[in-house]
Amino acid sequence: MKVRIYTIEIPGTSMSNKMELTEKIYDYLGPAVIDFTGWGLLRPGLLNKRLIINVCNIWRAERKKEFITDRPQISGEWIFFDYLFSKTASINPLIKCLATVGLTKYGEIKLTNTYLITVGINCKQGMIIMLYNGKKIETQLDDLAYVLSHILKASKIKAVEINKSVIIKFATHLKSSPRWQLKGWVSKEGRTIELDLVQKNMQEYLDKLKKGEWQSLLFKNNYSKIKLTIKPKTQRIDVFIRSKFYTPGPKRDLKPIFEELARGITPERIVDIVPSSKDESGILRAYTERRGIVAVLNLEREKYGREAHDLSYTFQGYDIKSGPILIEVKAFKNTSYKSIQLTQNEYQTLLKEENYHIYVVEEAWSDNPKINIINEPKEIHFTRQSENIIETRVATEEYYECGEEEWRRKIIKTDSVKL
Repeated sequence: MKVRIYTIEIPGTSMSNKMELTEKIYDYLGPAVIDFTGWGLLRPGLLNKRLIINVCNIWRAERKKEFITDRPQISGEWIFFDYLFSKTASINPLIKCLATVGLTKYGEIKLTNTYLITVGINCKQGMIIMLYNGKKIETQLDDLAYVLSHILKASKIKAVEINKSVIIKFATHLKSSPRWQLKGWVSKEGRTIELDLVQKNMQEYLDKLKKGEWQSLLFKNNYSKIKLTIKPKTQRIDVFIRSKFYTPGPKRDLKPIFEELARGITPERIVDIVPSSKDESGILRAYTERRGIVAVLNLEREKYGREAHDLSYTFQGYDIKSGPILIEVKAFKNTSYKSIQLTQNEYQTLLKEENYHIYVVEEAWSDNPKINIINEPKEIHFTRQSENIIETRVATEEYYECGEEEWRRKIIKTDSVKL
């Protein structure tokens, strides 16, 4: 797994209670939800038991009987969790081949790839570390880091550049540590150097190590391996944790490797993080939706005294059941024009249920989002729409949409709640 590191500046009050912080991360990220094919995700989010069961059932895979908790885990000063997101990538199906030779016309075709990110947060050290596999997903990692910084109320978040100088200093740290053994050396010219030769000429090779006169080094302990690479076009740190320590469950132990990375990597150049404009994996959108749902739950419980339950991941056609009221939540960060879209399931539920309300949450990323309550959504005119979606085949997905001016006419009350 590759390593990406962020530095954060967090107010002291934000990190005083780690249990409270893990609940916030759980509430605001929410569980990941698979699509109906089991190929990708409908929503990015935390790895969870329901997802594992559903994926194994769809793929007819044997599921290991490990106890997996849905919530982030605390280990010392660290908070750990696994996050999933999907990203589309171009593919080359038969229809594209026909288009290439002019036999038909067809646009770009993409299919979903899904990625698992293992995240460690240490508020005391002001650091977020992510372990991941995959290419060209750094933008998505930055989006996730940006969301986490917002949850933590961090004033600044920056990405650490893993360059040659940082890796050489980390190599020096590992070589001097009694916890690690040097197990592999590839020279600057690409030749594998026998470790016996390194041991016999230790001072010479220590000088080479500190000067960066090597292409890759491998360090190992009983727990994991770390590979360092400083090729001309590739400077990276790869981590390999033994399965019994990495697999989610009661025996999982991520603290030693994250502590080593935090101890040994000294940031030299850091880069400001800004959220992506395209949000290709829906990480920012999913966070907006979760903040909207949390805001409505708080409103229903704290202001109206109702027993409200989050059902947003059960596909019942609404997000929250609050007493007799069924609530569909639509949340916006700061979009200038706010049309409402309902899935076919949500629209059919709206038509058949008597107490179906729509709550439109505006300024969802603020500390005091505005909540607009629509108690008669049946009176809103929705137009039927459709769009092509790519699964393992091309399919058409229907949804129903109304413009902002339409739903605003039906608001009976506007309220706010503190998050």
